[in-house]
Amino acid sequence: MEKLDSLDKRILSALIDDSKVMSKQLSRKLRIHPNTLLQRLKKLEASGVLMKYSAVVDFAKVDKGMDVLMFLDVDMEKSWEDSLRTVCKSPEVQSFLLISGEHDVMIVARVRDEKHLAALMRKMQSTKVVKKTTTHIIVDAYTHPYEYNPFKEEWRFAD
Repeated sequence: MEKLDSLDKRILSALIDDSKVMSKQLSRKLRIHPNTLLQRLKKLEASGVLMKYSAVVDFAKVDKGMDVLMFLDVDMEKSWEDSLRTVCKSPEVQSFLLISGEHDVMIVARVRDEKHLAALMRKMQSTKVVKKTTTHIIVDAYTHPYEYNPFKEEWRFAD
């Protein structure tokens, strides 16, 4: 895809804020013709820039689960990614991140309780490539990944 222009970024910013907005309302808000909006949306979807429209759920209101960070020290042999890829397809794993620094991998996960956490830790440790795990329980969060909107400040527009 060619480089995003200011209109593409304005569309993405508005969708990050509210992906449920009707296209007619969005085109009015952005002051563009509805057909222009639809063409741009199709282009952003086809290029893979706009990957999906989703709902944000406050899981603390649904259950009493815990969010955890698991840092893995990995024996980076030729098949380490294959070994961990299967384990990380578990439904509780929200993110699997290859990182630099003290550890090799960081996993963000949501578990029901301490027993569920222990089972996930054992699952990670059971792979031949994980040398060590360090786990932290998230006790509070002040910002969330869904709040990140890199286009908001850069591409302000009137409501």
